[in-house]
Amino acid sequence: MKMLIKTLLVIATLIPCLGNAQDYPSKTVTIVIPFPAGGSNDTIGRYLADSLGKLWKQTVIVENKPGGGSSIGTSYVAKSAPDGYKVVLVSASYTTNAVTRSDQGFDPLKDLKPVSMVARGHNAIVTGPRVPIATLADLAKASKAQPIFYGTAGVGSAQHFNAELLNDAMGIQMQAVPYKGGQEAMLDLMAGRIDVVVGSLGGLLSQVNSGKAKGVAVLSKERSPAAPNIPTATEQGYPNAVVENYWAVFVPSATPPAVINKLNQSIKTVTQTPEGRAFLAKVDGEPTNLTPDEVSAHVKKEIEYWGKLAKKLNLTPN
Repeated sequence: MKMLIKTLLVIATLIPCLGNAQDYPSKTVTIVIPFPAGGSNDTIGRYLADSLGKLWKQTVIVENKPGGGSSIGTSYVAKSAPDGYKVVLVSASYTTNAVTRSDQGFDPLKDLKPVSMVARGHNAIVTGPRVPIATLADLAKASKAQPIFYGTAGVGSAQHFNAELLNDAMGIQMQAVPYKGGQEAMLDLMAGRIDVVVGSLGGLLSQVNSGKAKGVAVLSKERSPAAPNIPTATEQGYPNAVVENYWAVFVPSATPPAVINKLNQSIKTVTQTPEGRAFLAKVDGEPTNLTPDEVSAHVKKEIEYWGKLAKKLNLTPN
């Protein structure tokens, strides 16, 4: 009898998960973007919302909650109901914040679970009109003559780490100016109030293509198909200035596995179509096929890598 009761209890706990998977989504799903509108996260998030809405025949909306280098919006989702109706689209700041910010209000390894890595991408350095910089050699020369200011999405953000990685690789010392998001930094770059932005190439392409900003280098070993005219840092003599960007969807850690799997398969479906691949290519994104466990392993590896760099550069937790 005791064994029968235990078996029934186990079945009872599984039934809601199965129901969630079969019925999900039965109401509006919100994709939270922890950055202001206009950046690569926002662009990709709105594509996902539109594509998933059509796939599910259900309303999917985007909610921008910027601030704290992406920690405000991410914390908001971490504390939401674990039912799959609020998800967050993060990028590399998720892992850089983990090693520098003690004020996020959530544990990135415990309070959230990965659903899918939507795509991988490149990072790049671009400059504006304040100082004439067309190459990394120009940047090195300019940094010896005057202070060079770079924009970030906040302390601990990916932009912050990317620039500090470049500082270390080049032996220079650019100075950080924090913003709520990369788009605000780009406005000041184009207005000549700062000199450099180091961030997701996908979020910088429109300004580079319009001639409002100059693409100096892609922080990779190979050029990006989305910007084949921008040389790599490796080509310019700085092979250590290499760092990958990514976009990934997370949900609260108690979200049922069946719902996570439904989300994972749905995201894979909309990003692997010819239309999905073409859209991502325009914003320097390459879709991936990673499982939630593989994304989790990637995040842990990234946190370890950035933790070592933070220690080397004395970027201590706040």
